[in-house]
Amino acid sequence: MQYLLLLHIKGYPEREWASIGELAERLQTQHHGVVALVSRCEESGLVERRQGLEDRRQVQVYLLARGEQVLNHLAALHRAELKSMQGKFTVPIIQLPNE
Repeated sequence: MQYLLLLHIKGYPEREWASIGELAERLQTQHHGVVALVSRCEESGLVERRQGLEDRRQVQVYLLARGEQVLNHLAALHRAELKSMQGKFTVPIIQLPNE
């Protein structure tokens, strides 16, 4: 789940951070669950919380350099795994009843 959190922060459109609410929506989970997840990632030095400049009630979550390194490492591992599985399985074609 931490990997997904890092991915969503990194890939958030047009800015370097995401709010707790936005992350909860994208991860399809409860707000308090994301708060706990962000806390664990923050303790590990992967992300940082900052108070919103425009809305001081908003918590913005930024990816730190260590989080970026972990994300790049995991992405490389996943790419390598997917490449190694190339040709090993196929996606079945499913005929829908109306076709």
